[in-house]
Amino acid sequence: MTGLRTHRYLRLALVGIVVALAASVLIELIRSGGQPLPSISDYYYSPAGGVFVGALTAAGVALLVLSGRDTESMLLDIAAVFAPLIAIVPTGYRGEPSVPSEVLPTVRNGVGVYLTMVTILVALGIVLAARGDLAWRRVAIVGGTASVVVIALATLAFAPGPAAVFPFPGGINLHLVATVCFFATFAAIPWVTSFGEDPPAAGYRRVYLAVSIVIAAALVTTVGAAIANPDTMGVLIGEAVALGAFAVYWTAQTIERWRDADPPSILPR
Repeated sequence: MTGLRTHRYLRLALVGIVVALAASVLIELIRSGGQPLPSISDYYYSPAGGVFVGALTAAGVALLVLSGRDTESMLLDIAAVFAPLIAIVPTGYRGEPSVPSEVLPTVRNGVGVYLTMVTILVALGIVLAARGDLAWRRVAIVGGTASVVVIALATLAFAPGPAAVFPFPGGINLHLVATVCFFATFAAIPWVTSFGEDPPAAGYRRVYLAVSIVIAAALVTTVGAAIANPDTMGVLIGEAVALGAFAVYWTAQTIERWRDADPPSILPR
């Protein structure tokens, strides 16, 4: 029963994280006289920044802890690799491809902590797999993805040359890259859930497929707006829709799996 409650409340917590982030942005919107920023990501530089960072970091932890069903479980873990990066590596300040010099030490500190923790988790996964407590396939896929991210991020953030223009190497917005990777991975999860080994009832399947399509469409809208004209409302709308769909998915799955026990994918195969 403890495992059942743990998974149940982790799903509810993910819904709560979205609510907390939305409330923080709304409160700041009211405080600023109703003038929205170009994106939710821009609220990193506002009084809502603390909640923004905390919410995304908490989401990453919850996704990592919450085991799903086989492929779904691995996709959750991969999404957990990218969620904290959205918070740790900010978007450009006021639309510029740069981060204020006074903020950059905080960013590098967060990156250093991220690199340390992910490296420890990958090493722990290898040890658990060697003991037979975790599937090697899961460690290879998730650990491999995390290792590539760690190596690339360490190089871009701290190596001479790339570090001078971090987090915009070659003009590329790493915050946007992390956001795309997170939502692209998560968009696949409802689809996999719908056609997995233990598919949901027809009503839930329709909800999950709709969530997958909405997140994919919102992602295209966000990227398109960020490239074409980041000062418009397109990015803000795309991010808000994607986060809303994220909350809908976890609300629906909480209801569907309210009495589910621990899924089998946490066992080695």
